[in-house]
Amino acid sequence: MIEIAEHKIMSMDEDKRIKIINAAMKEFNKGYDKASTDVIVREAGISKGLLFHYFGSKEKLYDFTIVYAIDVMIREYFEFINFDEKDFLKRIWQMILLKLDLSYKYPTMFDFVTTVYMEQKSAALKEISNSIFSEITPKVFAGIDETLFRSDIDAKTAVNIIYWTYVGYSNTQLERIKSPDIGDYQKEYDRFLNELEETFKVFRKTLYKDKNP
Repeated sequence: MIEIAEHKIMSMDEDKRIKIINAAMKEFNKGYDKASTDVIVREAGISKGLLFHYFGSKEKLYDFTIVYAIDVMIREYFEFINFDEKDFLKRIWQMILLKLDLSYKYPTMFDFVTTVYMEQKSAALKEISNSIFSEITPKVFAGIDETLFRSDIDAKTAVNIIYWTYVGYSNTQLERIKSPDIGDYQKEYDRFLNELEETFKVFRKTLYKDKNP
């Protein structure tokens, strides 16, 4: 198992390291076989020799990038979600804010992890997939207070409507907030949140009981 903290690239300047990792995620998002280390080094602004000094091979870079991405998701995403929050809309709102912040720092991370999971080519992924996909993700749906929903609506259907709307909309809209310019990012960030906030108000009015303003 790759130990992130002990890997020699962790001694590199953080900004430079993140640039390399983002370049790797972006390229590997095409699929392992289609990904080119030439594109990665060009995007990261480093030499191919330096890349292989740190990783040795394309496969080792791929495995490290997977473990790094999932480690970030666990530490900076899932650990900060309050799974004790029983109101599903409030829980999802936390996820939205955290995902936006992480997507600015690592623009293709969520797409990359999904692609890797679908490909099932990495030995590193097989070691850790149970924790991220079989143990952590289900927490999103655990302990929801279904009594908050209207009695004439199936609670599980309501939860699915909210969740899949969030997933579909956020995946589409996050493509628009990946500008490297912080001003553009902030403008799109605010627009995205405002639109989702209005959508959530509709959910609360139509799916929740009147006593939940």
